[in-house]
Amino acid sequence: IEILIQRKGNNAEKLCSTLQVADLKMDLLSHKVFRGLTEIRLQPKEFKLLRYLMEHNGQVLSRSLLFEAVWDYLFDPQTNVINVHMARLRKKVELDGLPPLLETVRGIGYRMVEQR
Repeated sequence: IEILIQRKGNNAEKLCSTLQVADLKMDLLSHKVFRGLTEIRLQPKEFKLLRYLMEHNGQVLSRSLLFEAVWDYLFDPQTNVINVHMARLRKKVELDGLPPLLETVRGIGYRMVEQR
């Protein structure tokens, strides 16, 4: 029993309630996002999309992977849902005077980047 309690305690320590990429911080418990000191209000799907991008920081994520991970549907190549949500997310996250964090990888998908 003591070993099980220790294991549970170690896993609890590994769980993190915040994600951070550069000056973009996401609190997973309160569902709040900040860029520096500015709070960014996101819709639920925008939050889920940003969370997925932040969890896979630096990785190129295909549109089909994002669609299946965020919307839980099989990807439909005719839909522009990803493009629309990424455009909205960029408007909210990429504030004037701050370096961009969301990058389009032409022909492949998107990625979160800390610096260029």
